[in-house]
This record gives sequence, C-alpha cells and structure tokens, in this order.
Amino acid sequence: MNTTAYPLWALCVIAAAQCCLNSAAWGVEQVRFTDSRDRSQEVRGEVMVEARDGGLLLLGDDGRIWTVQPDQIKDRTSDDQPLRPVDEDTTEQRLLAEMPAGFEVYRTNHYLICHNTNERYVAWVGSLFEKLHRGFYAYWKNQGWELQSPRFPLVGLVFADRESFLKYARPELGESADSIIGYYNLETNRITTFNMPNPERNVATVIHEAMHQLAYNSGLQRRFADNPMWVSEGLAVFFEAPDFSTPGGWRSIGRINTVNLQRFKKFLASRPGDSLLTLLGDDQRFRDPHSATAAYSEAWALNYFLLKTRRKQYVAYLKQLSEGEPLQSRGPRERVQMFEQAMGVDLAKLEAQFLPFIVRLR
Repeated sequence: MNTTAYPLWALCVIAAAQCCLNSAAWGVEQVRFTDSRDRSQEVRGEVMVEARDGGLLLLGDDGRIWTVQPDQIKDRTSDDQPLRPVDEDTTEQRLLAEMPAGFEVYRTNHYLICHNTNERYVAWVGSLFEKLHRGFYAYWKNQGWELQSPRFPLVGLVFADRESFLKYARPELGESADSIIGYYNLETNRITTFNMPNPERNVATVIHEAMHQLAYNSGLQRRFADNPMWVSEGLAVFFEAPDFSTPGGWRSIGRINTVNLQRFKKFLASRPGDSLLTLLGDDQRFRDPHSATAAYSEAWALNYFLLKTRRKQYVAYLKQLSEGEPLQSRGPRERVQMFEQAMGVDLAKLEAQFLPFIVRLR
C-alpha cells in the first residue's frame, strides 16, 4: 500500500504545539542543533511555527522541514535577509555528500533523481515524473487554479534493490517500510523507491508518491497543515490510475481506477450508513490496517465523483484547505461542516447522489 511518511515524532510535537502554540512570523534563522538521531545540524531557514517553550518548526533552504525541540538547540541567530532556496547544483552536491559511495544524480527538466541503479530504470522513473508534472499543472489550470512552481528542487531517491531501500527507509518509517515499495516523506520532501522487477506493474506507486510531492510543492496542499487523508490519498489515487496499453504504463489523469472501483463495490455490502461521516471526520480508517483498503477505495470514489460532478465546489474547497496553517488541526465536526458548506449540501443528500454514480461505473 502506498504511504506518505508522517513520522511519529512529528505527531507528538504537533500534539504539544497545539497546546502551547505561539503565532510566529516567517523569518530567516541560522540554527545549530542536535537532531533526533544525535547528529549535529546547522540549518538556514524560515521559522514556520515557534512554540512557547522555544521549540521550532523550521523550513530549511532545501525544502526540508525540521522539528527542533528547545533542548536540542545549541545556537540561534537571525538576520533580515530573505531566504534563498538552494539551486540544483547545490542540491546535487548535498545529495552526493549525504548518500553512500556509488550514488549519482540523474537530472530531468524538473527533478533531481539520486540513485545507485542502472540509468535505464532511472530514465523511466524520470519520464513518469515529467509526464505527471505536465499533466498535473495542466489539469489544475483547466480547473481555473494556477498553481505555483515548486520553490525548492524536486528530489527523488531510487535504490538499486529492496535491501538498500529498506536500510534507508526503516529509520524514517519503522516496520511499515517492510510492506511498501515507495513513499513521499513530508519532512524531507523527497520521494523514495527502488528498482523493481516488472516496473510497469508498479507504475501506480511511482505516480502516487510523485503526486503527493507535487501537491505539497505547488500550493495545492501545505505540509503539516490539516490535510484530511481522504483528500490527500483520494487525489493521489485519482491521478495514479495505470494504463498498461501504453508504453511506460501510465497515460493520463482521471481515468477510472478499476482496482479501487472494484474494491469499493465489494465494500458496499458491509459499508455502514455513517461511512462518509467517518471518512471525512478523521483519518483513523486510513491508519487502521483492517479498514485502510476500504478507506482508500472510498476516498478515490468520492474524489472521482466530486471532480466529475461538483468540480467547481470541490476546487473551492481544496483552495480553502490549502490556506490552513501548520500544526493547526480541525475536529471531526468542523471538518464535516467545512465540507458541507463548500459543497452546498449535507452528507445525506450527497450520499444519495454519490452511491448511484459510482455503482454505474464500469
């Protein structure tokens, strides 16, 4: 199953910050600190959030977001110069310094892919990234939303095999790394995957994770804000639908995702009457392995329905979500009310239109 990495330490910091959050103006800071793995770091970046106890959510000049506890900070200075994101050459230098020997960087028009595998495979991944990039911006432009260009270089990591992928991914994801083949990390802002046999059969994962990265770098969504998982994951599945009749295994955005359509139709037999309410109210169904598959399928179905039948209202709702502040969450009732107001209809009436629409799809 696809995943967007959201580290446990971040969840803990968020819970604390919500209790003691200070409004912090965006500023440029030079911070020396010890990170969660006891490594010394020096980061120039913008303060996104500062807690009352001095803890920071810091956006680095490479697009990485650091959560820094007050007792980790060694030194902190400020200046009035604007933050200048690093360029592609500096990003490449940093990647090669960070990764083990044997890695190199493959560049496309919009991506830097750091890898230790064969260039043919990396070129295939890069072509998928670029095809999605073109389609992504064109799709939202056609919906009347001119998204911004990424502020920071877009980075992907491609490992030669599953073993080296797991060695890198386990410190970030824990045991969940064992059950996935790729992920986008909200903290590092990177996509990570590996050279897989029959790659075309795994094209959906590559597109899914690249969609997350584009969403969080274009202004469609904001990292560490309150992004309901039914929106984030439903949109990614909407974009990922493979097309095995074409070279590369993927062609366009918004095709019927037949795998998730069949999963949702199977779920209908046991689907509870409050399914939309629980899907929208919180993210628990996505985090529970027993309900995650059905939640992903319903999230895709709802996104497909809204983008095909209530596009204007749904895009307005997405714009409202994109304005959310980091580390500020909405409760279940507020989430549902916000959605109903944007759609101009309550969940009961929406469901009466939603289910027949999906059932008719083939």
